[in-house]
Amino acid sequence: MDDDVPPQLHPELAALLPQLQDLTTPPAREVGLEAARTRFGTLLAAGLAGAPAIAAEDVALTEGLTGRVYRPEDAGGATVVFLHGGGWTLGSVADYDGLARRLAARLPAVVLSVEYRLAPEHPFPAAVDDAVAATRWALAHAAELGGDPARVAVAGDSGGGNLAAVVCQQLRDAGGPQPAAQVLLYPNVARGADHPSVRAFGHLPFLLLADMGWYTRNYVPRGTDLGDPRISPAEGDLRGLPPALVVTAGVDPLHDSGRDYAAALRAAGGRAEWLDLPGMPHGCAHLVALSPAADAALDRALDRAAALLHDR
Repeated sequence: MDDDVPPQLHPELAALLPQLQDLTTPPAREVGLEAARTRFGTLLAAGLAGAPAIAAEDVALTEGLTGRVYRPEDAGGATVVFLHGGGWTLGSVADYDGLARRLAARLPAVVLSVEYRLAPEHPFPAAVDDAVAATRWALAHAAELGGDPARVAVAGDSGGGNLAAVVCQQLRDAGGPQPAAQVLLYPNVARGADHPSVRAFGHLPFLLLADMGWYTRNYVPRGTDLGDPRISPAEGDLRGLPPALVVTAGVDPLHDSGRDYAAALRAAGGRAEWLDLPGMPHGCAHLVALSPAADAALDRALDRAAALLHDR
């Protein structure tokens, strides 16, 4: 293994580094917004190929907000609002189609993948507003989707995990219906870059430290307090939130903040399971078609998510 590859990185993922370097060099902040979005879509198309066939349809949620609903043959009564990653700047329902299909099939659950507005065209709090609106829509329409209104969960990966965590805090504070559970895949929940995992893994192409800063600058208007819980949910009130599954990737700049968020949820009196995926990098769920190890790691995460959703 190359000396620059951390020893914790699974050999299959280490072998993908040259290919990933080609898809992530120069960094997103240097290639420009549209090129970065196109490149991200190309990566996900390769890494999420071969997804199961699931009935799907595009739906209008509220004025200007759309999503795509995936209906497996037996969803077991569960509905999952899925908020994609991409640093609030990249990604789309189409890019994440392969992951949404895997979620629907493996959980199983009806999945609503949300086309929330992206930065920098629509900076904070646009994505938060859309995520909250989409979750409220799902709570109100769960029966029409074939699910149980009392079994609507919210899930997301990376920046989408951030939004899922924020949604739970926002809906609790609003006092209305709330999600039954939250599933956070390697979420971005805390501001700052002072965790050891950031220093250890911020140079890897899966999530570069420099790109993390670019995403934040795109998303957060100048002068905004980064401690706002709608940006950094780890700084919010963590009491009275839905049961959580927090999944971290072992070789991920966001590893430590995700681990700490699960611990903080438990300290606040909540039910929170922390599942770590050793050897996996940030975005490992996007690499399942390229790595059997990443596919097995996603299966582990979805097994635990299914247990949470279906009370197994």
